[in-house]
Amino acid sequence: MGEWTTFQCGSCEYRSRPVRWGVGVHNPSRRFMPALCPSCNEYVEVDLTGADMVVDQFTCNLCGREVDFIDRRDAYGCPRCSGSSVRMIQGSEYW
Repeated sequence: MGEWTTFQCGSCEYRSRPVRWGVGVHNPSRRFMPALCPSCNEYVEVDLTGADMVVDQFTCNLCGREVDFIDRRDAYGCPRCSGSSVRMIQGSEYW
């Protein structure tokens, strides 16, 4: 099931926009994954629908530059203050 996720830093005021993560509940062919854009210094969503993970290049939906995918873990690095206390906050709705 796809969920809305927000990344929030416990050290500074950074909070990402809501990012879709997973497979759509109403349309299972829709797939999204969060990534970190080193150019924007933002966590962004990347549309993987119909993509070939080996061949395709994945870009930021804000600036168009290549992104770095992230894995699920307990804490993430903050793109603003470089702290390591960014947590995922899962929304109450599925997409």
